[in-house]
Amino acid sequence: MKQLLSERFYTYCADPEHSWTVRMTLKMRHSIDRTMMEEAVAATRQRYPYYSVRLRKTDGDNGLEHYALEENTLPWVVMPSQKPAVLFSPESNGHLLAFSCWDDCIALDFFHALTDGTGAYNVLRTLMYEYCRRRYDSRLSRVGIRVVGDDIDPAEWTDPASLPRPENLNVLPVPPMPRPINLTTEAVTPIQDAVETVYVQVSEEQMMQYVRSRDTSPATLISLMLNRAIARLHPDGGEAVPVVVLAINQRPALGTPLASVSMASSLRLPLTAEMQQMPDDMQETVFRGMVVLQSNADNVTDTFWMMKDRMDQLERIPSVAGRHQAMAAIYQQVSAITSGVVSYVGKANFGAAEPYICDLCTEVWTPYAITLELSAAGGQFCISWMQRFCSDAYLNAFIAELHRQGLDATIAWRRHLVTATIADYHNNI
Repeated sequence: MKQLLSERFYTYCADPEHSWTVRMTLKMRHSIDRTMMEEAVAATRQRYPYYSVRLRKTDGDNGLEHYALEENTLPWVVMPSQKPAVLFSPESNGHLLAFSCWDDCIALDFFHALTDGTGAYNVLRTLMYEYCRRRYDSRLSRVGIRVVGDDIDPAEWTDPASLPRPENLNVLPVPPMPRPINLTTEAVTPIQDAVETVYVQVSEEQMMQYVRSRDTSPATLISLMLNRAIARLHPDGGEAVPVVVLAINQRPALGTPLASVSMASSLRLPLTAEMQQMPDDMQETVFRGMVVLQSNADNVTDTFWMMKDRMDQLERIPSVAGRHQAMAAIYQQVSAITSGVVSYVGKANFGAAEPYICDLCTEVWTPYAITLELSAAGGQFCISWMQRFCSDAYLNAFIAELHRQGLDATIAWRRHLVTATIADYHNNI
């Protein structure tokens, strides 16, 4: 069994009401052949033994309880409809991930402690190769894709938290953050418990032309657009300003690019009152500077090890139930430090399977008032706008910002958020 290290934050936070799960849905160009899909999932599982696991509660050498992952030899489950399997339960064969297929769609559901978007993309790339070579072309190229039969690099198993702690980091100072506008308590429209997903699309070619011409990136641009939208609805925020949290991948900074564990961290990007008076291009320059400063390798590495220290302190509480209870306050705290969240793993890069894919939608269980998940596949740049509002005030302001920059954003569809629930593993494993 492998004791959890980097995965502990989500493991101690989550419960059946706060699942911290992710769903990635691929819309294909033709209806799904279920038999081929099941064969493709079975082949994909063989390539990722570190994701074919179940969660266990055990006693450590110090006599304290901790969570660990052990091999799960049962197959990965493919649900026959849009409804996700309940993870950690018999319905998912005890796995921390599962699949669904229906009509022309394929979905991957996973628990965020198992991996992050980077790890999930690897699984989806393999799955798309395995499925499309069965469905369309038996000679489909596997260039750039991990497949069964590969020699699995030991670095894929490495948890950076198990490595020696680096010394003599040159951590750059980050200016103090202003108080964020807390949209769970200060929104201009009522908040509701239910989360709605609004799926917004922009031509990938158009998006990339824009960011190249402005020397920015899609994630930085969308973070700024969201901040601007919030600022327009809060012109008299006083000392509070929009602050967007931008998720980042810690692997490059930690020197572990192949690590399979969840390696997400975040940057905080405020749009101060002074910045709001700047021209658009100057705002983009300032945002690029903030991203470069906060994402430099030593700062990211320092943040990673500080989080490990906090989790080590948490584990001084004797029982996992006690640690879960101690983490319960996290939901109030996280909503107070941000106005919204943006996450972009990067272009999906499905290789030779790309022509058979229309688009990719990412949804997450979220405690925030606004969460944006970005993806790019099938020629579409896709924005999953997840909101807890009773009206579209913030959505409309955001789309207006995109239009103001000449980006032809359109709403493709909207519905209630669909993500997997989880079984009560704190008490039932």
